[in-house]
Amino acid sequence: MDGSYWAGKQTDGSRPVADMRVPGMMGHMRYLLIALPLLLASTVSPVASLRVDGERSTFSVVVEERASTGYNIRIACVSTCAQPIDFSEPIGDVPMGLFSRNQDDLVFSLWSGGSAYRVRVWQVSDAGVRKVAELSSRGRPDFLTDSTGRSAIRTYEADSGVEPFKPVLRSFIKGRFVVEP
Repeated sequence: MDGSYWAGKQTDGSRPVADMRVPGMMGHMRYLLIALPLLLASTVSPVASLRVDGERSTFSVVVEERASTGYNIRIACVSTCAQPIDFSEPIGDVPMGLFSRNQDDLVFSLWSGGSAYRVRVWQVSDAGVRKVAELSSRGRPDFLTDSTGRSAIRTYEADSGVEPFKPVLRSFIKGRFVVEP
């Protein structure tokens, strides 16, 4: 024996085409050759990522580029999970920002969708993930706090391309963003 082994089983002494001669390796190489391409195919570099701490759980929020859908946002519990949480949503717009303000368990995201900005907001907690807003804005939206200390989003709307933008303030009240009268 010359110190090299065949990666894979040899039952009849022949050399299978898919196997390769690896110096100093035994049958473990076969598993590596199968697993490595699968691992690399499923690994996508994130476009944006964020770690969010809940009441007890810790969450990973990741935006990934997908050939079939454009982008995908995935929110998963990664530590001290009260229950298994792995939320995923395909999004056809282009990501511009992802952040949390550590208030009301909210994760904010900003996207470019052609002639408008898109704001998407999820509430992430030990109980689960829930989308609480999907808004459009003709001008770049503002993320702020209203006069009572609640999370708020100011979007800019217009009926046509010639009218000035009208600011619309929405505050987070009772689990959703609403325009106050």
